[in-house]
Amino acid sequence: MKRLLAVVLVGAVAATAALLPEPPPPPEPLAGVIIDSPGIGTPSDSSIWYCPWAQASALRDSVVGVASVVEADAALTFPVAIPGEPPDEAEVGVLGPGAATVVLSDVAQRGDSPGFIEFSDGPAAASVTVSGEVLTSDRCVSEGPDEWFFVGGSTNSGEKLTLRLFNPFPETARVTIQGFSEIGVEALGDLRTLSVNPRSWRNVDFEEELRQRQDLIISVTVDEGLVVPSMAFSAGGDEAWWSGTALATSWEIPVARSEVLPDTSIVIANPGGSEAQATITFFTTEGEGGESISVAIPAESPLRVPVPADGPEVVGARVESPSQIAVSIVGAGEGGLGITAGLPQQARRWLLPGVQTVGRTRAEVWLLNVSDEVVSVTVSELTGLEVLNTNVVVEGGTVMRIPVEGDALGYFIDAVSPITVMWSIDGPSGAALSGAVLVPDDE
Repeated sequence: MKRLLAVVLVGAVAATAALLPEPPPPPEPLAGVIIDSPGIGTPSDSSIWYCPWAQASALRDSVVGVASVVEADAALTFPVAIPGEPPDEAEVGVLGPGAATVVLSDVAQRGDSPGFIEFSDGPAAASVTVSGEVLTSDRCVSEGPDEWFFVGGSTNSGEKLTLRLFNPFPETARVTIQGFSEIGVEALGDLRTLSVNPRSWRNVDFEEELRQRQDLIISVTVDEGLVVPSMAFSAGGDEAWWSGTALATSWEIPVARSEVLPDTSIVIANPGGSEAQATITFFTTEGEGGESISVAIPAESPLRVPVPADGPEVVGARVESPSQIAVSIVGAGEGGLGITAGLPQQARRWLLPGVQTVGRTRAEVWLLNVSDEVVSVTVSELTGLEVLNTNVVVEGGTVMRIPVEGDALGYFIDAVSPITVMWSIDGPSGAALSGAVLVPDDE
């Protein structure tokens, strides 16, 4: 009745307004989206995790791994890069603590399928492992720095380096891409500034524009909107996807060498305008693997440092510098190819989602304790139905390797003192390395 009275009083205005086109719907809210500083600190209440490299086709499939410290529901969304098309969706419940996996081909099978996972509670984390003709895996991201750095790729003969820019949001995004290599700052031309349409993604290939680069460092700065980038490197029949990181002065690499990836290098990026000094300390399962070495990284340049292959078996490393740098580990061998960024922060608690996946024959969890003190650690195997706890002791200055067995869908690591954690997998089609996800202390 009130509405009828209003129409009578303003009939002329309403008649005119009726002739105007309907306004566009308001943009969808971005509640819960946190994009700030990945790798530097993961907030305990992170609710959305972004996974740009998920894919499912006739030759490849992806397993999305989720893990949570508390009971939670995980909603998976895979946007379709066609305006008006609804996304593909799925949902899975996780015990607290607990883990679960979702096979992407059960949800969608249309090739590249970047997506995101939203948890109803946390701390929680997600990962994506691609298997089939290749094997690759990494943790998804819930945060992003102002400038993302991708360290570890190259464009030598037979190699392919591809940057993926994923925009899961309803607004167009714009980014600035920069790069430098062993020959200095690169001129990227038309690749320097790019836009990404809403709820879509685009790939940027570098092997044609920047050929024969031994170490190509790429950075991505988001100028408008929000973008989650990732990098793919293909060589020798395998492929590695990894997430970018911010800069830091200290980096730890719990898995610097394994039997399946014997040809391993630490790649350090110095984007600063002056030379940077760094100290690399290597660790074994018995202690430090030898004297620390000092290196100099020229301004706006990368430096590749091979992990020692003689003497004690080196399986971990720490890189320290007074300058802001970025660090990745690049491993290769007959078993495949693996790349992942180093860990710039220690923590007492870590989550490893999706360690048990299709396509693997072996998986290991790596614990690095760079302190001089013994650290007691509770390793909780998350099977989806129960939690199997094992107590281990990591000696000071050593790496501990824990084989993944049974029905583990993920792990929760709880140490009395800060450590760093990674995991590795290998199978018939390749190998992969991934950092664990830091869980802040309750306080």
